[in-house]
Amino acid sequence: MLRDLIGKILNKTKKVVTLSAARTTGGEFLLKKTDYGLIRVEFAAVQRIAERALADIKEIHDTTVAVEKLNEINPLKIRLTTTLAEGFSAPRASQAADKAINTALKELLALEFYVPVEVKVKQIVKPVTQKRRVR
Repeated sequence: MLRDLIGKILNKTKKVVTLSAARTTGGEFLLKKTDYGLIRVEFAAVQRIAERALADIKEIHDTTVAVEKLNEINPLKIRLTTTLAEGFSAPRASQAADKAINTALKELLALEFYVPVEVKVKQIVKPVTQKRRVR
């Protein structure tokens, strides 16, 4: 009877919630309910996923990524402080960053919600050109 009651309570709860992690050094984390149990993903792991997703975007250089806790509906938010390459559009770079981060989070963590990405451009620099290798 108690097991049935607990099962009903768990089925009515949201699938993803944020909890304070007083016992870990990483701080905040996501708690995701799956068919195989609970998965805890620290915000530091989300930060590394976002940094890797941004590596392929040629418009963005030298990015600082910060993950912040929001509320129960949108558990987290990602803030980027970045350097933009000259000649590229800030809105397009922001859109590319948003899409890359949300795609990576959806693929790696199977998140079922949108993570807002806030982009702050701190500087505009000349694009880095790759040097030709001489053989």
